[in-house]
Amino acid sequence: MIIGERLKQCRQQQQLSQEMVAAELKVSRQTISNWENSRSYPDIERCIRLTDLYELSLDELLRGDQRMVKNLINTTNLVKTGRLLALGLFLNLVLVVGLVFTVQYWWALVLVALLLLNVCWLFVLMIWVI
Repeated sequence: MIIGERLKQCRQQQQLSQEMVAAELKVSRQTISNWENSRSYPDIERCIRLTDLYELSLDELLRGDQRMVKNLINTTNLVKTGRLLALGLFLNLVLVVGLVFTVQYWWALVLVALLLLNVCWLFVLMIWVI
């Protein structure tokens, strides 16, 4: 059973309307409809809140819907990659500031080398994401 069908079945068993669920989760009724018709998926936070509302485990909700599990994995990977990109950009900023204020030639060469390595690392990371 796919997650949309499971969500609709659980909502009906609890005798809740889409409006009631939407109000509880602070989303629109259309969002609930989209989830139940498998046009979109809830994020992991909302999945947890749905399991609390419907009194079932997260495993019971997600089991059998491989597309949903894959979607959650991809979302998690994007968040991790975004954090790595932010860290890399911050490191580049620190290296550039250090390069601007350095007065010793050999230290400038070290900073340039580190900056180039970091840029290459960010480039590879972005290619890996795409």
